Amino acid sequence: MHRTALTVATLVSSTALAWAQTAPEPISAPIDQPPAEPSAESEKAAKEPGRGDFDAGGQVRLPSGPDEMGQYATFNWIAADLKGKYYLLDTVTVNGHVPLAVKKPDIDGLEARTIGGMTMTLDARLPRWDVPFAPRAKDTDVALVLTGAYMREGAMLLSEKDFPLFLGDFKPGVAGGLDLRVKMSSVIDLELAPKFVYQAGTAESLSAVQLPTSLVVALGSLIKVSADLGVFTGDDVSFKPSNGGRIYAGGALDVKLGPIIAHGGLGVASLLTGADSMYPTISDSVYIDLNVKYAK
Repeated sequence: MHRTALTVATLVSSTALAWAQTAPEPISAPIDQPPAEPSAESEKAAKEPGRGDFDAGGQVRLPSGPDEMGQYATFNWIAADLKGKYYLLDTVTVNGHVPLAVKKPDIDGLEARTIGGMTMTLDARLPRWDVPFAPRAKDTDVALVLTGAYMREGAMLLSEKDFPLFLGDFKPGVAGGLDLRVKMSSVIDLELAPKFVYQAGTAESLSAVQLPTSLVVALGSLIKVSADLGVFTGDDVSFKPSNGGRIYAGGALDVKLGPIIAHGGLGVASLLTGADSMYPTISDSVYIDLNVKYAK
């Protein structure tokens, strides 16, 4: 009897010990994790405009130009540009531009007009691709740009730094090229927009090559400064100043205040000058431009 009791007790103790060793651990309650901080890439993507968004604004330019006596000064001419951009797709936009000569002197023998015409530009950005030796090649943007225009004869050959001398009748024209934005570092971008311009004329058609270039430095998310250089040929792709060839140079400051982007620029419309050219001296070609744009 004692032996049977001892055997039962031994079996009960062994079973209890085995159960204690194999019993499942208690399930702990889940611990709330703090929400992950948004990455810089996600914040940038959220700020990028996309399909259905638009930009609109106006630019006032104070280029140096001749008065009735042929004397060049900054306030002889006042130019204004109406601009708008609509996003058809995230990477495809339609840009409109209407240049105006708000103030123009009466020049003997020339009947300057107020409305320069209108352009419509289709901008289609291509998939990003690697650029050799670029530190951040994945951030390089390339776009195909095609412009249709109906402007005063010769107006398509003017840069935004020139005084708005709009003459003659409206003539159709086209322009095509590229818009390249190469990110050299986290704060420095190189922007180039080479294009070929063709416009019909009364006697003969006009053709030119234009290459505006900017080196843009971002000082935080709200301020940008840039150094601007542009090469604009005259008709028949001539670089001679007597044929209308010009090289502008200057700088600009952009400040973002909420949805408003304010721009100010200063420079010279041409480093190529001469008595028979568009600008007699470099000092005669000083320009000022002011731009306010609403971005949604």
